[in-house]
Amino acid sequence: MRKTVNHVLRAVSLAGLAVASLGAAGGAMAAEVLLPALSYDQTGNRLLKVDDNTLSQSENGGKTWLDIALPPAVEKGALATAVVPAENGDALYIAGPAIGVQRSEDNGESWQALDANLPSRDVIAFTVHRNQPETLYAVIADDGLYQSEDAGNTWKKMDSGPTQTIRGLVHSDMEGSMQTGWLYAVSDDAVRLSMDCFCGWRLSGDLAGQVHYVTYNVNDPKQVYVSTGQGLFRSDDGGQQWEPIASKGKGEEKVALALAPKGTLYALEADGDLVVSDDQGKTWKAPDA
Repeated sequence: MRKTVNHVLRAVSLAGLAVASLGAAGGAMAAEVLLPALSYDQTGNRLLKVDDNTLSQSENGGKTWLDIALPPAVEKGALATAVVPAENGDALYIAGPAIGVQRSEDNGESWQALDANLPSRDVIAFTVHRNQPETLYAVIADDGLYQSEDAGNTWKKMDSGPTQTIRGLVHSDMEGSMQTGWLYAVSDDAVRLSMDCFCGWRLSGDLAGQVHYVTYNVNDPKQVYVSTGQGLFRSDDGGQQWEPIASKGKGEEKVALALAPKGTLYALEADGDLVVSDDQGKTWKAPDA
């Protein structure tokens, strides 16, 4: 049976799983949702999809999918994301509440937990540095943002994060940072941006409606896409201003995005279907169309 919007957006019920708001003083516990996730493995030219606590890969643009074996910890947790570093295609990372951060170097045949000195396994967002494959970022519920510079062997708290709950995290090497790049943090209400020197967070433009996902063009980091409850938006200045994209084709709400280096934009719709755009989100079609 195809998923409905209500099915995709419902709160995850895993033993009463709840995700806390981030902030220096903590925050009230609030039920959170886990939407499907997409990412693009630039070294292997494959698409990775997280949905219904499973991880699958496609090497033909989403026409067919193959499941990747996951560690036992996923059975008791909620898989939030999967990422392959742009500079190290042998490493595959997964993360999520009650899962922590785990790494595989054989595409799921074996896994290594990487949370030895994290305060908990309640990782609600995770990403890898754009061009430093051993630099990882993990957001811990009701705590803050941690960084590892040795591929997850050790972690250091860097920031308490914005007060809003972070559901997605993306690192960009866009110019203008006081250090090596920027972090985009996706919350229900907005996208927020911080230099990776952790010098404070600010709103990334003005977006209406619930925010789902953010991705950017690795060949032109100022070109950023975001999916919201009000539709798809694009920015050509790193997220300072957003312009709506009038999309044609399949009209379902896009809840996850991934952009291939050659410009193909992938999206998961609210009904669970994957759609593809070769013209910056103006028109969409099924991957086998």
